[in-house]
Amino acid sequence: HKGGRIEELIQKAGCSLLYLPPYSPALNRIEKCWSWLKSCIRKQIQHFDCLRDGMEFV
Repeated sequence: HKGGRIEELIQKAGCSLLYLPPYSPALNRIEKCWSWLKSCIRKQIQHFDCLRDGMEFV
């Protein structure tokens, strides 16, 4: 949320913003979570008859 009102409110609260580079999956925690989840599914899928069963297990 760049600009205007948001930056103003954050600065008034005594905080500062740190922006991530435009494409930085290594710095984005949700990307690490998705990577972990996909890894778990891949490890388990061989034990199930269909993808949905493996995903529900995870």
